Amino acid sequence: MTDFDAFDEDTAHASGLLKWEMPGVSGHWVAEMDFGTAPIVEEALVSAIKRGFLGYMPQELSDRVKDATASVVGRRYGLEVEAENVRLASSVLDGLNAILGHMLKPGSRVIVPTPAYMPFLTLPGKFGHEVIEVPSAIVDGVWQLDFDGIEAAAKNADLLILCNPWNPTGRVLTAGELTRLGEIATRHDLLVFNDEIHAPLVATPSSHICFAGLDPAFADRTVTAVAASKGFNLAGLHCAQMITTGQMINRFEAAAAWLNHPTPLGAMATTVAYEEGEEWLSELNAYLRQNVALIDGLLEGSSLSWATPQGTYMGLIDASKLGVQNPQEYLLEEAKVRTTPGNALGKGFEQYVRFGFASSAGVVRRSIERMTALSA
Repeated sequence: MTDFDAFDEDTAHASGLLKWEMPGVSGHWVAEMDFGTAPIVEEALVSAIKRGFLGYMPQELSDRVKDATASVVGRRYGLEVEAENVRLASSVLDGLNAILGHMLKPGSRVIVPTPAYMPFLTLPGKFGHEVIEVPSAIVDGVWQLDFDGIEAAAKNADLLILCNPWNPTGRVLTAGELTRLGEIATRHDLLVFNDEIHAPLVATPSSHICFAGLDPAFADRTVTAVAASKGFNLAGLHCAQMITTGQMINRFEAAAAWLNHPTPLGAMATTVAYEEGEEWLSELNAYLRQNVALIDGLLEGSSLSWATPQGTYMGLIDASKLGVQNPQEYLLEEAKVRTTPGNALGKGFEQYVRFGFASSAGVVRRSIERMTALSA
């Protein structure tokens, strides 16, 4: 069993990790974990490096990671997909770039429900497309999509970017919510880029529902992006998978030719994670849920609040009651806690900060306590 409590600030600043690069500052801004990866994945990587596995991708490994991907999405989420319809990429954003650059006409319009993962708001413009932000809101303590706003935007749009589990809010969308999105996309003939990279980070596998598996009509217009990089902390090894079913198998073929190759070490680590990492992942998710409960308690009665995340290891903290213009800068300077600024997540979210809690309970506690002390 992994000792998730072992990580502390001294370990962090000696690690050389990007999120902990500022001396004396606690890092909660980068979407990665402080726990390393599953021991079985670590062992496989060490063994591979010792035997000199540092060359090009063997075909056998490419086939194996596709098989492992098809197996894990079927086993965990009930999505039936043929391994031959899994395409390998260097990252989830690599898949989005392929769609933006090779499936949309110049000047297309892209719907992005906000708050959103930052590149979803910036990448479309690099291809000459227009982003249509549709702000969401907290209703009864839960982040809710604005379906009417998405419907209105869809009348003159070409692509919907969906993220579930939802970075940065931590929401895990229900079958009903996903169905409403699918019906809108079908009515208005939208392509859907469906980012499910955080799917492993839910309380139980059944908590996550694959959008493309709900209806063949949804699958026909959807490219689903998955990876082990968030659930198993492997982002630096660059291996993601694009899944297509139904009519999208052929529709995506030309764009898929522009995907960048994953690294062999990333493919190997992904395969081991998918095939043998379930026990560690279950322990991890239980620990993350404990951190959520810890933060719930620490925020209660303070000037800071959040809608409790249902998945992922990130949540949005509402800092509007602090009465400062830039909460992210204020928390960095006064509490020595580094978060992601809300203004990077969409218009209207300037008073929020994204807080990553995939660290030891001790680190999380001390960071939140320093933040709430400012509002005492």
